[in-house]
Amino acid sequence: MQKTSISDPRADWRPEFAIVITALPATGRQRKVALGAIITMAVIFAITLPFANVHLVRIEAFVLATQSVMCAADLLTAALLFSQYSVYPQRALLVLASGYVFSGLFAFLEACAFPGVFVRSSLFYFGDELNSTAWLFTFWHTVFPLAGIVYAVSKAAGAADRSGDQIRTIIGVTVACIVTATAALTWLATAGVGYLPRIYESANVITAFGHYSAHFLLLLSVTALVLLFVRRHTILDQWLIVVLLAWLPTFAVAALFTAVQFTLGWYVARVFALFAGSALLFVLLSETVVLYTRLANAIVRLRRVERVERRLAAIVESSDDAIISEDPNGIIMTWNRGAERLFGYSGAEVVGKPTTMIFSPDRSNEEGEILEQVCRGKRVNHRETVRRHKDGSLINVALSSSPISDESGTIIGVSKIARDITELKRFEKRQALLVSELDHRVKNILAQVAVVATSTRQGSSSVDEFLGSLRGRIQAMAVAHNLLSQAGWKSVGLDALVRSLLAPYATATNVTISGADVVLNPAETQALARVLHELATNAAKYGSLSILGGQISISWTRKPNGAATNLTFVWRELGGPHVASKVQSGYGTNLIRNLIPHELGGTVDLVFGADGVNCRIEFAMGQR
Repeated sequence: MQKTSISDPRADWRPEFAIVITALPATGRQRKVALGAIITMAVIFAITLPFANVHLVRIEAFVLATQSVMCAADLLTAALLFSQYSVYPQRALLVLASGYVFSGLFAFLEACAFPGVFVRSSLFYFGDELNSTAWLFTFWHTVFPLAGIVYAVSKAAGAADRSGDQIRTIIGVTVACIVTATAALTWLATAGVGYLPRIYESANVITAFGHYSAHFLLLLSVTALVLLFVRRHTILDQWLIVVLLAWLPTFAVAALFTAVQFTLGWYVARVFALFAGSALLFVLLSETVVLYTRLANAIVRLRRVERVERRLAAIVESSDDAIISEDPNGIIMTWNRGAERLFGYSGAEVVGKPTTMIFSPDRSNEEGEILEQVCRGKRVNHRETVRRHKDGSLINVALSSSPISDESGTIIGVSKIARDITELKRFEKRQALLVSELDHRVKNILAQVAVVATSTRQGSSSVDEFLGSLRGRIQAMAVAHNLLSQAGWKSVGLDALVRSLLAPYATATNVTISGADVVLNPAETQALARVLHELATNAAKYGSLSILGGQISISWTRKPNGAATNLTFVWRELGGPHVASKVQSGYGTNLIRNLIPHELGGTVDLVFGADGVNCRIEFAMGQR
């Protein structure tokens, strides 16, 4: 059967084992999930349609919140699609990733321009904010369906043969072009809006052109839907259809009703749009996890097969293995040096004797089974069993048995090749332990990252604040992980942990660290790392590290407590700005107060004194 390379642009790519999610065919289960999402949206839309023109309370933050999430989701989706393109450089995939970059940027820009979202009427104010916002929305939802259309039309072209450097260059140039085009269209929709037809007469009145544009966007999306439906093959195609369907209520509301903003229909359409922005990201992430699991299992199976093949080849080519021949009754006829080394018997001691002399007592029936199969002309390949050394010790061996035939084809004996796999049984047990430990640690880290991301998002007022806070907290976790990794996940010195986490902020004079070095176990290391990060970032933003001359004093002591040893850790800020008597608790403050009690069973005394933050932590060491 002739096979084609994944990089052959002329090939109709049909891999035997697809490793690119965007090229995987949709399964029946995935189609049912997508269909369920479509039916749910249709039911919700049908129920709300009669009341779509009803005005509701104007919630300005609703626009910023939903579109910030859409922006982040679209850009993350684009990043995943670009990564897929780097593996499978298909032009259609590049176009679709570009469409998602464009969508993410315009989701943010339209929110910035939306009237009333910021303190001024909008972040981009050029005199006609209603029509600027409307044109940003129009550009947004013209380009994205067009990307879907180009994707549907060109995806049958297959993948091009490109090097890694070429792919990176193409992605970089593409992103630069998208950003440039976005900037140009943003300028046209804001500073140049006077040259464009008006879409809004007032906040709740759409012009005739506005209705026509809504019909145009609806038609464009329907066209993309039809093409995708006709050419659907993959998981990506399936969910792009769902995404485009989720956008249709937005255009339908604009096309059917005169007053559209802050009505029931408008709010529902925005919720649908939020679903559209995040649906494909969720699918890509979930399918990536599924595919990773399948790929990992396949690799394990392939490695086992490769190990067997290498072992059999070595057995045939190397005389270091035990090579034995027997007659049909199981009497040893030949015995090579490999057998002497393996079993401890010389040839003179075993030739002419039954091979059962090297069998362990519980394997006495094995010889009859092997001889019966081989005498019928059947090979017994790579049978892992146990044999007995001359000194009585048991040996794990891999045994291959083959019939020996004379010129007439009559079976006259059995050839056996045995290899010592005792050590291999030990690289396997150790590997199983390592894989189990790795699985546990990866799951634990992912769970921690998920909790940190969720909590950081809840405590952030903007995307930039969210990304900055999340980056810092993950970096603190990474510092602890790196120190633990260097120490073989056994223990980390407290002094090394403190100095590593304070390194970005410390100078020769602003941080004082004292205390006899103590070692922390992994749980203590990770918990203290997160707390110290919050204290340090708080000091850098608002406390003693935020001004010239401010200082931090860090010290710790140990003292016996019955059978245990208590660690007392003290953080003191000096010379910082005046601290208000009442400080609003945020995620960082709550983490400082609650993580140590929850993770280590200790106590935390956090005081926002007038002269700076004081934090006293105490817990029993080595309890977890």
